[in-house]
Amino acid sequence: MQHQVDGGLNENEISQQLRSEDGRQNPPQTDTLRDEASTDSQQNYHLFFTDIHAALRELTATVTEQKVNIRELTATVTEQKVNIRELTATVTEQKTINRELTDTVTEQKTINRELTATVTEQKVNIRELTATVTEQKTINRELTATVTEQKTINRELTATVTEQKTINRELTATVTEQKTINRELTANIRALETRLTEEMNKKNDEISNLTLSQVELRKENRDREIAFSASLMQSGDGYIGPFTTEITLTYRNVFTNIGNAYNPITGIFTAPLKGAYMFRVSVFSHGPTVASAYIVKNGEHVVVAHDYRPQHDLNSSNGVVLILEVGDVVYVRLRSGMRIFDNGNNHNTFSGFLLFPLREQELCRM
Repeated sequence: MQHQVDGGLNENEISQQLRSEDGRQNPPQTDTLRDEASTDSQQNYHLFFTDIHAALRELTATVTEQKVNIRELTATVTEQKVNIRELTATVTEQKTINRELTDTVTEQKTINRELTATVTEQKVNIRELTATVTEQKTINRELTATVTEQKTINRELTATVTEQKTINRELTATVTEQKTINRELTANIRALETRLTEEMNKKNDEISNLTLSQVELRKENRDREIAFSASLMQSGDGYIGPFTTEITLTYRNVFTNIGNAYNPITGIFTAPLKGAYMFRVSVFSHGPTVASAYIVKNGEHVVVAHDYRPQHDLNSSNGVVLILEVGDVVYVRLRSGMRIFDNGNNHNTFSGFLLFPLREQELCRM
């Protein structure tokens, strides 16, 4: 069996080529040498051919492997060509980008020059700002000192507020208690006003009951001396007022009542004859409620005795000379919302007396 290797040569053709090559390399010398060589050659032929055949098989495997490598390299080259085309396109695009970047760099240089000018200007501004910051730091230090002082004040105020809250709670309790007292006083005042109203109605009835004959009787007593003086209380002590309306005061403790022109039941003085009369009133009380009373003639206020202090004693007095016709009335009224106090010392008095009588001609000259 003849073996064929890659390339188309069989074993005989390879053997002939080897003998031909041997003839060229070793020319014949003698026939003896040729015969000896032929004999040696035939003996070694089979051994040598066997080694050649093994080498050829290795070469065949190597060539086959190399062909696979060539095919892989061919695919790689093809792929590389595609990559080169893509790179060529990328380079072209990059050149365009470079031209654009060149334009951008030129524009950026212009901007940089403008920015340099701006930076120079900004440095000037920074120096000015540095000076401002230095000044501001000074102000901040002053403000810090002020804040520290203010914190101290705030702590003091907090302590004051805490103390004030305690006081407010105490005041609230006091106000609640005062409201209870005020409700009781309101009830007492209403009851007292009712009694006073009844008493005033009685006084008005007594005034209305002054008959014409009584007035005529007084007119007949023109030449009599007329004088009176009285205080509020015959005994005991206490406040009179305050009331929601004015009231006529009745001076019941009479010291003098010459001519009986003063009525201690009504507190009203009625002129028995025409003339000039002197009247005087005094008031006394304790603060803080005002002490105030008017002298009234025929329903019109004439003069007032008035005093006010937040505390301690209140004292005031006033007087007036009045021209009275027969039947004119004079009395004292306590102002609304005010009060007076009296006791055995007779602080509150109402007094009056006739200075001299008057005739019609004398009144005309006046």
